Amino acid sequence: GSLFALLVQSFYAIDEFTARIVPVFTLATYRQLFSHPANLDIILRTLAMALAVTAAAAVIAFPVANYMARYATPRMKAVFYVGVMLPMWTSYLVKVYAWRLVLAKQGIFSWFLDVFGLTPVLDGALATPVIGGPSLASSYIGMFIVFVYMWLPFMILPLAAALERVPASLLQASADLGARPGQTFRNVVLPLALPGLAAGSVFTFSLTLGDYIIPSVVG
Repeated sequence: GSLFALLVQSFYAIDEFTARIVPVFTLATYRQLFSHPANLDIILRTLAMALAVTAAAAVIAFPVANYMARYATPRMKAVFYVGVMLPMWTSYLVKVYAWRLVLAKQGIFSWFLDVFGLTPVLDGALATPVIGGPSLASSYIGMFIVFVYMWLPFMILPLAAALERVPASLLQASADLGARPGQTFRNVVLPLALPGLAAGSVFTFSLTLGDYIIPSVVG
């Protein structure tokens, strides 16, 4: 209902003098949205960030979820679930501002890279046009890191639930038929895990697409 109301109101206009919604059907808002180059630039950058975050979250979450579902003991599985869900109990704003301090120019992330002699790599990345900046806390790279951290649990949990439903007998049958681990993953595990991957992708993509706090604090 709320999404439908939002869709209907998107065809209304806003009175520039009173800032009130004028309930008259018009396409002026959409013309304004797509006619200005700045708006198109924002749309493309937002879509690119959402796609990159979704892909990175899937790559990181899959091995974690696979270990949780197939190899972890019951006690270790409980530890993993608590570890994945524990950050979700912390305030969203507290986590964002904490990450800003972590990614600051003299923050712990820069110190960690300096210890391993990777400061030139960081400087090169920050010097890259578009994605770089004066520090990780003021760049698209830092924004990407924070987005992945924030929404990673929303990718891990659906994937773990989907992988737990993959019958072990199918994996044994695949091995008995001579399939290598990579073939089993591509032809057996991945197709059966697609519902969880799709659910996690919807979460991470839509949450990144609609978030405005992280870009205003980090980046």
